[in-house]
Amino acid sequence: MPRLPVLLATASAFVLGADLAPGQRKLKADIKDIAVDSTKSPEFQPGSGVKLQRDKRRDWLQIDVTFKADSPSKGDFIDALEVRFFVLPKSARPEYKKLFSATLKHVDVLKDTELHSAVYLSPNALHRIYGRSVSVNPRDLWVAVEIHAGGEMVGWDATDGKSAKPPWWRRTDVPKDSNTLRPKHKTPFAILWYDAYAEVRE
Repeated sequence: MPRLPVLLATASAFVLGADLAPGQRKLKADIKDIAVDSTKSPEFQPGSGVKLQRDKRRDWLQIDVTFKADSPSKGDFIDALEVRFFVLPKSARPEYKKLFSATLKHVDVLKDTELHSAVYLSPNALHRIYGRSVSVNPRDLWVAVEIHAGGEMVGWDATDGKSAKPPWWRRTDVPKDSNTLRPKHKTPFAILWYDAYAEVRE
């Protein structure tokens, strides 16, 4: 009969193997690009008989990440992963020099396929952060993106400050805001380029 230490070691290996069996811990994500762009509110043509409101189209900032994820688990899809956005506006008004963050939970992520995930700063948010008269430069934003799955970070990238230690988006001594960044599906851009974006779970 095997001795107790051997049994324990075998049991530990079995448990670890079982934990890794779904392939979730071996999942890898590659961030291809982080794009920050200024864009106007989209304009749609309503049906006949609807009175048009000719309001001025206002400016938004779009933070769009292109990524590809893969896993050795069976099937064509990754059940779920999170894309975490961190945004630091360098020229913000003093009271809005904060670390803005948002987490998007994506489901049914098609493996080895380039997909997008995006958040936005609305016109009113930009007004609050920069003031009414400032023309916002997308390059003013530092952006970092982390992709998480199965409780682990499986990919990351940043537009600026990659070598900072600790990473600037993980500092604990700056004010934080997790309510201002808007996911694409909660903006007027929701229906645009729909198939290019990973599905979101509320």
